[in-house]
Amino acid sequence: MKLHPWLAHMLRFGFAALVVWLLVHAGALNPALLAAAVAKHPFLCLLAFLIYLIPIQLFAWLRWYWLLRAAKVPLSMAASFRLHLVGLFFNGFLPGGTGGDLAKGWYLLKGRSRTESAAALGTMVADRVTGLFGLIGLAAAANLINMRAWDSSPILTAQAVFILSLAGAILLLTLAFLAPWKISLRSRDTVTKDGEPRGFLAEFALALASFRKYPGAFLGAIGLSVAVHLCLIGVYALCAAALDSSLPFRLHAYVAPTLTLANGIPVSPAGLGVGEAAGMVLYKAVGATHGFAEIPALVHAVSIAVALLAAPAYLLRKK
Repeated sequence: MKLHPWLAHMLRFGFAALVVWLLVHAGALNPALLAAAVAKHPFLCLLAFLIYLIPIQLFAWLRWYWLLRAAKVPLSMAASFRLHLVGLFFNGFLPGGTGGDLAKGWYLLKGRSRTESAAALGTMVADRVTGLFGLIGLAAAANLINMRAWDSSPILTAQAVFILSLAGAILLLTLAFLAPWKISLRSRDTVTKDGEPRGFLAEFALALASFRKYPGAFLGAIGLSVAVHLCLIGVYALCAAALDSSLPFRLHAYVAPTLTLANGIPVSPAGLGVGEAAGMVLYKAVGATHGFAEIPALVHAVSIAVALLAAPAYLLRKK
């Protein structure tokens, strides 16, 4: 049974509202603390907003534009920045915090040939892959720095094992992808009699493989991803400080990447409710005295405010 898109969206918003209500009802999330944080520490909240608005979006856009240039996709800086803002706007309201890629991809692929569409879509996939690789790499480093925290909680031990295992797998995949040996994607099922790629999937596979020719672009995109997530950890630290929850930056670096992964689960708009539930567990485990769910809730408020600020890029778009 296929649900109508609007009904599916309503169910996701309903799920987010239910999770938030349960957290509030259980006493894990206190909206009064969020209001008090904004009233008591407006400068810290404003600084968190500006970091999310300027350096995070700048690095994220540069990462994608870097990959567009490497793939030789004909798209100007201005057009790519507008599409980034369109994606940012939808990220605030579509499931998982990365749903804006669907809207961005829709406008990116319109009017392009099969080969151009495959290359353009390849840059979006590479953008997400390098974003994930940068996040997991940073999370693995934070886990190694905070090795003593593993002994204090079975939850943190399980988290560390998961992150480090994932980081090891990603390292092997990256080395295999950038290895000097050739990987042939042309087979009798994917090429025509003239040796040309057959079908969109074959074009798409070849577009992804083209990044093997530019390892610097791929690794540079991962570096920009690390910069994005370092800034995001700073946003978490500022939101915690606004809530008078004192934790060292290294512990936020330990928690925030896992919360980012939780927010990416496509079950509620922007991961709302899911991140708060995960924050309630993880921040308590690393020794926070209060603000367990409120810290990710305040980060969500900042991200949604930035998403709303990007609305004109979509609402005033050209046909």
